[in-house]
Amino acid sequence: MSRPILEWARRRAHLESTSSPIEALRDGQSVDEVEARTGFSRAAVLGVQTFYDLLHGGQGLRLCDGTACHFTRHADHPVAMPRPDTVRCVGRCYEAPAVLADGDFPIPRFALTPEPALFRNLLGGANTDPASYYALPDGATILDAVEVSGLRGRGGSGYPTAAKWRSAAAQSDPEKFVVANGDEGDPGSFVDRLLLEDDPHAVLAGMSACAKAIRARRGIVYVRGEYPRAVEVVRNAIAEARSSGWLPRDFTVEVHRGAGSYVCGEETAMLRAIEGLRAEASPKPPYPAERGLFGRPTIVQNVETLALVPWILTTGGTPSTKAFSISGAVCRPGAYEAELGISLRELLGAAGGPPPGRSWKMAVVGGPMGRVLPADDFGVRLAYESTPGLGHGGVVVLDTTVSARAVAEHLFAFAASESCGACTPCRAGTRQLSAAARESRTALERLLATLEIGSMCAFGTSVPRPIHDLIRAFGHELFEETPGGSS
Repeated sequence: MSRPILEWARRRAHLESTSSPIEALRDGQSVDEVEARTGFSRAAVLGVQTFYDLLHGGQGLRLCDGTACHFTRHADHPVAMPRPDTVRCVGRCYEAPAVLADGDFPIPRFALTPEPALFRNLLGGANTDPASYYALPDGATILDAVEVSGLRGRGGSGYPTAAKWRSAAAQSDPEKFVVANGDEGDPGSFVDRLLLEDDPHAVLAGMSACAKAIRARRGIVYVRGEYPRAVEVVRNAIAEARSSGWLPRDFTVEVHRGAGSYVCGEETAMLRAIEGLRAEASPKPPYPAERGLFGRPTIVQNVETLALVPWILTTGGTPSTKAFSISGAVCRPGAYEAELGISLRELLGAAGGPPPGRSWKMAVVGGPMGRVLPADDFGVRLAYESTPGLGHGGVVVLDTTVSARAVAEHLFAFAASESCGACTPCRAGTRQLSAAARESRTALERLLATLEIGSMCAFGTSVPRPIHDLIRAFGHELFEETPGGSS
């Protein structure tokens, strides 16, 4: 049976069911109950249950195994695979080591620019009326303003936002979707959580503007399952916007809570999760703007990108800043809005520099699919062109007590655990990384080349990037080489 027919059948099964298998399992229904109520086969339900971290594993306290928390807990001791009571990141890297919990203290936030765009309502003294966010012009004017602003996706791709919206607007399908991607799964990132919890109306107004521009009638805010407070805050904000008449009557918005999977940050995998399926990436083209959620034209846009749209429409400005999440070996961890192009060293200096008595060794930038930069390279400019792999802008700084081998094992374990399994090079290759590294540098580099060439989505093709960085900077530690030599 062809893939398009399979996709149609899977979506049709969901559309005709009374509930999503993910939500039913989260509510405590048994596999048998879910099978009977949703129309999904037992194998499909079991596939969903075993795919998502928060639908299985430890039921008590869940420890964060994100990069900052991992190395705070384990120091220089490599841990090959996480325990069943761990989650990948809970967006609380600034207070590592953290656990999955409802309550915590506010996220520290700072602006390194005199007129912040993203944090305009998040700093002391800001008192903007949320109603002003929703005073939107017509769709054509919105599209023109976003295009003139030069806004590019802040979730990592850097793709021109207006080009994506125009593609969806050109589709004749009467049913279209806008999806806010709040699944910043990169360990070390917590800016989306900050925006969802402390400025949700900016995100919702950005979604409303997109809906006007592409003529969409439905919106979905996808929030990581590890952000329970954000789910509640966004739902309350939607209710407030609806009761206050800020949202158009013909535009409905709902919240979809994730169930624990890093790959859901990839847009096609996220759409499968919303459909109640395993979050497996789909080949592109077709792109979601042409055929996305339930086969309909869909815009999937990062939370940070959407939050900038009301500012653009109000000021006519060009957003030149980016939010960075700083954690690890710094005196003042937190979320920082700074100009794109700021050097990593300058950014970390603003975060207070290294704690007393500690020296920097490296930084993991953009998460486990991003970059590993040695301290000698901290002069690099943080922008999409100069630093491929910048991602959400998470920066976890590691000191000289952490070995390169421990970092490599951490990256290997993450890749093996979080691959969606849709393609063989990534599914099999990520599970062989640690063994290949133990064998030789040549074996590891050959496997990395296979992942880069053969993987279907950006997850598999990006896995090698930080590992190549580690090899270049710390090969003598990884393979017991002499500096500059080979094994």
